[in-house]
Amino acid sequence: MVQWYILMLVPVVFATVASIVEKKTLYKEHAMEFATVFSIIIALLSVIFIPFANFNFPFFYWPILYIASIVAATAFLFVAKATRHMELSLSSPLFTFNPIIVAILAWLLLSEGLVLNQIVGIGIIFLGSYFLEMKPKKSFKKELLTPFKVIVKSKYVHFMLFAVFLYALTALIDRYILHSAPTGTITPFTYLLIVHFFAAINFLIMITIFHDGIKGVKHGFKSAGGWIFIMALAMLASRSMQVYVITLPAAKIAMVIAMKRGSTVLTTFFGGGIFHDKHLKQRTLSSLVMVLGTIIMIL
Repeated sequence: MVQWYILMLVPVVFATVASIVEKKTLYKEHAMEFATVFSIIIALLSVIFIPFANFNFPFFYWPILYIASIVAATAFLFVAKATRHMELSLSSPLFTFNPIIVAILAWLLLSEGLVLNQIVGIGIIFLGSYFLEMKPKKSFKKELLTPFKVIVKSKYVHFMLFAVFLYALTALIDRYILHSAPTGTITPFTYLLIVHFFAAINFLIMITIFHDGIKGVKHGFKSAGGWIFIMALAMLASRSMQVYVITLPAAKIAMVIAMKRGSTVLTTFFGGGIFHDKHLKQRTLSSLVMVLGTIIMIL
C-alpha cells in the first residue's frame, strides 16, 4: 500500500499547478469573471462526489454551510484580485499566515490556548515574511523599514491578508461543521460538494450586481475557459486527494497540513521563475522559512 505522505505529493503538485495557471489566466482576465467561471466549472466537476455524499443531516447546518460558502467565495475573489496585480513569488508565501490567524481566532473564539511551539512558529513566519520585500543588493540598514512600507502602502497585500483572514474563518467553520455534526453525516466530500455549489451561486449573484452579469460569464468562458478548466481540475484533484489522505488512519492531520504548505515553496520557485519575478532566490528562501514556521506551529 502506498504511504500517505507519498499520496500527499499529489495535492501539493496539483495546488502548485493551479496557482501557476491562475496567475497566467489573470494576466488578461477580470478577477470577477475569472472567479465566477472557476466557481461554475468546479461546482459542475464536483458532481463526482454525489455517490459519496450524504444530505441526511440536521437542517440547522444548511445556513452555516451557506455562510461558509460566502466567506470562502469572498476570500477567493480577493485572492484573484491580489494575484492579478502581484508577483506570484510575493503573493503565494502570504498564504502561510493562515495558521497564525487560525490559531489566534481559535484562541479568541474557542478558548484554545497558544502553546510554546505555536508562538515560536508565529515568530518564524513573521521573520520569513519580513524578508520577502527586502532588496538584497541594498544595505540592510536602508532596507530595514521597506517591508513595513510595503504592507502599509500596497492595497493588494491588504487584499491578500484579508483573504487569508477569511480563509482562517472558513477553517474554523469547517472544524465546527465536521466535528459537531452527527458522525458520518456531513463528510468532507459532502462538505466540498455543497460549498462548491453555494459558491457558484454566490458568484453569479455578485457578478450580476457588481459587474456585467451573464455577459461577463460568457466572456470569461470564451476568453479563458480552457485555462480555468485546467485550474479547476487541478484544484479539485488537490482537494479530493487531501480529503482522502485525511481519512487514512496513519495520516496525522498536522503533518498533512504541513506537507500541503509545501506547495507555497514550489509555487514561489517555479511560478516565480516562469513569470520572471524579481529576487526569486530570496523569496523562495523566505517562503521556505515561513513553511518551517508553519510546521513548528502545528507539530
